[in-house]
Amino acid sequence: MYNASPEAPPSPYSISHSARIGKNVRLAPFVYIADGAVIEDDVIVEPGAVIYENTVVGRGSFVGSQCILGEKLTDYHQSLSYKNPPLIIGQNSVLRSGTIIYAGSTVGARFQTGHRAVIRARSIFGDDCSFGTLSQSDGEIRVGNNCRFHNNVFIATFTTIEDNVHFYPMSCTVDSLHPPCQKGRAGPYVEAGVIVGAKALLLPRVRIGTGAVIAGASVVTHDVPPDMVVAGAPARVIKNKHDVRCHIENRPAYQVAQENESA
Repeated sequence: MYNASPEAPPSPYSISHSARIGKNVRLAPFVYIADGAVIEDDVIVEPGAVIYENTVVGRGSFVGSQCILGEKLTDYHQSLSYKNPPLIIGQNSVLRSGTIIYAGSTVGARFQTGHRAVIRARSIFGDDCSFGTLSQSDGEIRVGNNCRFHNNVFIATFTTIEDNVHFYPMSCTVDSLHPPCQKGRAGPYVEAGVIVGAKALLLPRVRIGTGAVIAGASVVTHDVPPDMVVAGAPARVIKNKHDVRCHIENRPAYQVAQENESA
């Protein structure tokens, strides 16, 4: 354990003297902390983690082994005057091993990642979100509070996601209708309370209405009205989600999800 003190940190640490280390911080060996980084009180950092310039790790957080926080942007390789934009990690977050979060991003309190999740530049997440193992944000995304991204989810650049949205494994958003064309890129807009099933694909510029359900393996090419279940490729409206019954209990199938959101 590394105890913050004015003395030089012992080998095998590499910690800048201009980094600010709070109280009761536990740093494992082979941790690198760069200039201007701030590690608040009661943080645990596991072996091999790298925390770059201008990164703030919120109080009570856990940084797993070989995480990289504040990964430098492309400009770092092109400009001698490059300055790393701030990365803010909210308090009581859990970043599991191998997580990479780029500079210029902000994640709220109680954020969690799975192993080897990647969150690219200028991504913003609200409070109480989770981002699963091997999932990736391609940068410039906006996510509200209490959103869940399961394993192997891909969120394209310029996607906007409101509160209480769930993405299930291997679901995906895209920002270009004609890749690799870079003109007119825009991601989908996902309103609050939406459920996106496994392997579903949301195309650019579509708007998914509040509380809608996207069935697994669907390809969404047009806007989806609120509270509707859509399925197919291309996806079409099947029914109102309140008409879908649970096969175990005599109740609306998505009532459990609504109860969890209000808890």
